Amino acid sequence: MLFKSLYGVDLGTDTLKLRDKDGQHFLDSKNMIAVRNNSKVIAIGNDAWEMYEKNPVDVEVSCPMSGGVIASATNMERVLSYTLRQFTTFARKSSGLCLAVPTNVTPVEQRAFFNVISDSRQTNRVRLIDKGLADAVSIGLDVLSGSGHMIVNIGADTTEISVISGGKVILGQTLRLGGRKLDEEIATMIRRKFNINIGMKTAQVLKNNLAFMINGPRLEQQIFGIHTLSGLPKSDVIPSLAVSVAIIDVIDRIIEEIQAVYGRVPPQLSRDIAREGIFLTGGVSMILNLPIYMQKEIGLPIYHIQDPRNSTIRGILEIINRKELLELTRTPAL
Repeated sequence: MLFKSLYGVDLGTDTLKLRDKDGQHFLDSKNMIAVRNNSKVIAIGNDAWEMYEKNPVDVEVSCPMSGGVIASATNMERVLSYTLRQFTTFARKSSGLCLAVPTNVTPVEQRAFFNVISDSRQTNRVRLIDKGLADAVSIGLDVLSGSGHMIVNIGADTTEISVISGGKVILGQTLRLGGRKLDEEIATMIRRKFNINIGMKTAQVLKNNLAFMINGPRLEQQIFGIHTLSGLPKSDVIPSLAVSVAIIDVIDRIIEEIQAVYGRVPPQLSRDIAREGIFLTGGVSMILNLPIYMQKEIGLPIYHIQDPRNSTIRGILEIINRKELLELTRTPAL
């Protein structure tokens, strides 16, 4: 079923991205909500993110998504309703929404995505597309052909590994490993080695500014936190090597899972992937020299795509603008 107009939605754990069909109107907002006493919403999106780790005890600031799926349907609906109102082009009641979902999400979880976004928009004109397919389309791969393609999207909370052929995800794996896990490892390292407690925002800044894989620059950054013993404010200078060593175990676990998925690929498709290589996307893929490190460990060509943070939403736009690709979308079974 085709709609008069469709809009793309990338419901990420970290960021909610909205685009109209022409790509002329867009909105990126943090997928967060601040609620006082479990009832009163006091901030949503970027405003809630500004409150994160600075909120009073009676205010909970959280993300309604976890592990790539909806953790709180009530809060997710609140975030979507508010964000869609900000995105003025959604005012057209005749419009439909195309939403990217994890590849191996269960039917119940698919239905949760559908229900939340339908209730938020007060429409049942909702189509779902696998994130792996959207990423592949954004790269420019011929997803309708019988050739095999492999895409790895390392996002904020999950890593999506997809093997695509004939317009379908032949093999898919969603790992609960992503940027937030790296942040946790960095914060743990700072606590153990420097006796300083830091927040996830500080850990994220260290990851983005200092982390590297293989022969990165020896940089340093000053941080401020709370001394683990005295409870007093304390600062220290953190070297890039310490940050990079802290994340290596998680990166290696992701690589092991990629190798495991590739090992299950049918021979006729694995030959295509070996020849074409693996495409790497997602915000975490921007860690310095990560593609080089992964290529060394996996033994296959690894290609880092342009603007990896927005690959999924770009793919959604391409899909809703091409009739032959729109046929790949679906509605969840009732």
